Amino acid sequence: MSTRAGVNFRSAMLGFAVTAAFVSYQFVTDPQSPIGRNPALMLMFVILCPPSLLSLPFDAEVGMNGFYILWAVIGMLNAALYASVRALISRRFKKAD
Repeated sequence: MSTRAGVNFRSAMLGFAVTAAFVSYQFVTDPQSPIGRNPALMLMFVILCPPSLLSLPFDAEVGMNGFYILWAVIGMLNAALYASVRALISRRFKKAD
């Protein structure tokens, strides 16, 4: 794997990890949990994972099969977004040299 592909892959994995952290936070703070959701933290996750806005029109409850499928797709989209942004940034810096 070339250096550029490795960097893009790491960026994609970072995007997927952000989505995984978001899903984990949702599990910890589900409606039956005594821990409430922090609006500032939720906003931070939405900023770091823009494809998560795709979950709004769907009524996928935490723990249901549809929830896992939806968030797997969102994780892949976020990984692709992070890799694309990294590729664009590295291309921009390469042109500057």
